[in-house]
Amino acid sequence: MEVDGGGDQSAPSPGPGRGKKRPPSPSTSPSDGEGSPTSDEDDNPWAVSDDEEEDEYQGKYRPFTVDDFPRISTFEQQYALYHNPEISLRGPSFLTRLHAFKPENDSHPCRARYRLSDESETSVTNVGTIDCSNECRCYPMNLLQFIDLKIAGYRHAQPGSAKIFGFFATRDRVEPLRNYVYRREIDNYEAVTVKPKTGMARLSLCSPARGICITSHVLFEFRLWVCTEVPPENGPKDDLLIEGCAEFSNMLKSKSFIANRRIYGEKCGLDVKFLVLINAVQAFVDIEILRAPACGLNLNLYAKTSGFSDVIRLYQGIAEAGCRMSSVVAVEIHSYLDLRMEGTLKGDGGVSQKLPSCVWEDSFDSCYHGMVDKVVNPDESTTVRVKITWRTVD
Repeated sequence: MEVDGGGDQSAPSPGPGRGKKRPPSPSTSPSDGEGSPTSDEDDNPWAVSDDEEEDEYQGKYRPFTVDDFPRISTFEQQYALYHNPEISLRGPSFLTRLHAFKPENDSHPCRARYRLSDESETSVTNVGTIDCSNECRCYPMNLLQFIDLKIAGYRHAQPGSAKIFGFFATRDRVEPLRNYVYRREIDNYEAVTVKPKTGMARLSLCSPARGICITSHVLFEFRLWVCTEVPPENGPKDDLLIEGCAEFSNMLKSKSFIANRRIYGEKCGLDVKFLVLINAVQAFVDIEILRAPACGLNLNLYAKTSGFSDVIRLYQGIAEAGCRMSSVVAVEIHSYLDLRMEGTLKGDGGVSQKLPSCVWEDSFDSCYHGMVDKVVNPDESTTVRVKITWRTVD
């Protein structure tokens, strides 16, 4: 999506720290009431591991493997904890899955509250911009920021990678339309490596169209398939992995926190990791590559928000001159957003060569509205325009 900027001038800094490097993020999240240890390595706070450890767990409650992973239908969800009390000790906290909405089903408990019959996509234009020309009337809201989405407990019997497609979207109460954070069509599937022991594979998130508001509840809606390599004659070319919806509530927490939730299905589970940021605003991050080596760059763009050490992946892929990347990140007001860009030279045949100098990192104070627009040079052959537009949700 494209960022619709709010003017040509940079907003005045609300504090002395804008654009200056911050001390390293803490190893644990502030006010983290239920968070898990982060994956950051001690010598590199921006390290992101793409592999899941499959070593034997030595504790009393080892994680589920593919062989004993619970296979739970929507009808069994409400009794799952009763029948299997270890379920929240051997994996992320349980989040009840509701059945998928069907147009002919008038009894779905979330039909009216989230307008499930409307499959339209939300966008930045669905929420109006506050006019503060005479007096600032902006206010923060509680926003949800996704960090990670994985399938878990999936028994991948086909050779090679699993080819995943489908969607994972959220619906909030501000404008309850689908706000996609994962979306792949069958002709644009994602090939992921599934760990044979745990059946886990990380999915590549996309940016929501706007901040995800959570006044008290928010809905997750999902439907994922895997492509069938050798479909039966005249049979389907795909296999439904998991579908349905789940409602997450934040009724009691008054401080920002990180949450890990697992949604169980008949064939696999979904592990969802996210932040709930209290009193937050939206940072529309727009990156444009103005100049790059002729062969292009293998580029990674990361973010951290509001002092949490968890790394948010904004972009991973090939970038050439003219390439543009846009993302929306939730940030607590009176806090800051950290950005880091890492690039390696793309050599012949797609083989990357080390280019340690193509690294850029900066920190930006959050504010209710305004824009920061700057041009940076990560190395002598690369020029990047960084624009951050701050907006509240009306």
